[in-house]
Order: sequence, then structure tokens, then C-alpha cells
Amino acid sequence: MARMYFEEDSDLTYLAGQTICIVGYGNQGRSQALNMRDSGLGVIVGSRRDASYQTAIQDGFEVLPVGKAVARSDVIFFLVPDEVMPQIFQQDIAPNLASDNMLVFASGYNIAFDLIEPPSDIDVVLIAPRMIGAGVRDTFLSGEGFPSLVAVHQSATETAFERMLGLCEGIGSTRMGVIESSFLEEATVDLFAEQVGFLYAVRRYCEVLVEAGCSPEAAMLEFYASGEGIETAKAYRDIGLWDQITLHSRTSQYGQEVTSRLSAEEEEAERVRLRAIISHIQDGSFAREWTEEQQAGFPEFNRVRELNMAHQMRASERRLYKVLGRIPDKGQESAG
Repeated sequence: MARMYFEEDSDLTYLAGQTICIVGYGNQGRSQALNMRDSGLGVIVGSRRDASYQTAIQDGFEVLPVGKAVARSDVIFFLVPDEVMPQIFQQDIAPNLASDNMLVFASGYNIAFDLIEPPSDIDVVLIAPRMIGAGVRDTFLSGEGFPSLVAVHQSATETAFERMLGLCEGIGSTRMGVIESSFLEEATVDLFAEQVGFLYAVRRYCEVLVEAGCSPEAAMLEFYASGEGIETAKAYRDIGLWDQITLHSRTSQYGQEVTSRLSAEEEEAERVRLRAIISHIQDGSFAREWTEEQQAGFPEFNRVRELNMAHQMRASERRLYKVLGRIPDKGQESAG
């Protein structure tokens, strides 16, 4: 079992007198900054003058241009999107780092695939919450906390590990527990979950039901539009993937456990597909492909997005969501 650490393993005194900078005051950055301030840590924000700058000001933080904030800090949380990280690192982070600084990533992507190469005289760690930004704040306030994957990629000081755990305590993650990982492992599981094809699978399920004579509305309600799946997902979280099966009818249990099983040949074929996705991630092929796509101006991304937005199932979904009151029709919008 992977090694886990909790509040009894962490110590905020390793961060005493240190200034923590948040670069990227979005959903994660804002929640983590507020949590650390509530934990008694000294936090400033590095931001360009955009909406997040104003939000940070309103939240009572000192906000500086990114380079100046980094130069003022001992610990830098780098919480901007993966695709813009290398450019911001070269322009604003790297020139302002000092020996023994700590650089904190919430995603393993850029380090795992060598898109960012930090100087050798700083600590480089991973603190990757397995929780959306709003949940990071809400579970901190409730006292529950949330899990994170953590790793020390590079230790230039004698306290990299201890400071990392202190930061985990500051954001509230050691309350539930942090799990020792690596930058490559975090990037692998994160990208794999995004690339297994869940959205296409759900759409495929609905399409074949429609082919069999079911209405698009009935199909979509069954698979996602009703929100029933949210409650099932909570049961996965609370009691486990297979233990939650007893919450369903016996007919449902039989269908899920027996009828839906793949044959040995089908199972192996699916595992071959999934292993290929992992190989494509871990050998750096996906990172190279995504970098080339960005440099070309997102032609394939935009082409596929246009196809998905124009798909007939989405048109049926929009009609259903208007009826359900989730999307106001034009008359309602005008009245509002």
C-alpha cells in the first residue's frame, strides 16, 4: 500500500517566517491561499491585472506582479494551467527564484515530461489535491479535509519533505491524508482518466438506445441528465465501488455483476486498448502531440470540438435541458 501521512506527521513550524506566493489565483489557487492564511501562514499572490487580481485584492491579499511576488517569497505555488506553465516559468518564475526556494506544483505534467527544468538549488514538490477547488475550501471549513497526492521531485534543502507536509497541513489535506506518489504517477492517472473515452462511451450508450427505439430524453435521463449518477458516485466514494452494489435492486446487481461482464477475449482486448493509452502518456507521445497542437493554433482540437458541438445528441440534450429549466429559453432570458 502507498505510504500515507496525516496531521500527526506534519509540522507548520517548518514554514515559520516564510512567505508563500500563489501564482494562479483561480479555483484551486484561491481556495489553497485562503486555507493557508486561515492556518496562520503568510501568503501573497502573484498575478497579472485580470479578474483574479481583483478577487485576490477583495479577499485581502497583497497582490504583486508575478515576478515581484516570486522574488519576495520562499515558497511558490505554481497553479496556472499546464499549457501556459512553461512560458510563465521562463518569463516570470525562473529569473526570480533564489537558492533554497520551494516550487510547488499541483500537476505532475510539466516536470514528468521535461517541459520545465527547475534549477538544481531549489526544492521541487508536488501537492495535487484530489478535489475540485471549491471542495478544497469547503472541506477545510467543515474540518473534513481532502486527499492529495504528494511527492518530492528535487530536494536542495534538508527540509523539503517536512515543508511539503507542512503545506499539506496548511491547505487542510493532512486531515484526511496525503498519499506518497511521483510526478509521473500523478500525470499518468490524471491523463488516463481524461483519455479513456468516458464522454464518448456515454454518448455511444445513448445512441444505441435511440437506435433501438428509445427516446433521446429517456436515454440521457438514464445515464446522466437526471443527476442520479451523482448519488451513485457518492456511494462509490463513501463505501466503495463494489460494496455500494447492495444499494441497488437484486435485478440491478445481477445485471451489473453478471450480465455486463466481458468475455475473456473482450476483457483482454479492452485491457490492450487501455495499456496503449498509458504507453502513449508515459513515453511522452501525448505531451509532444499536445505541444505541437498548441503551437499550430489548436486545429485538431477546434475541429473535433466543432463536430461534438454539432452532434445530434447534443441538440437533443439542449432541448431536454430547456424543458428541465437548466437552460432558459430566449423568452425567459428577455423577461429576466
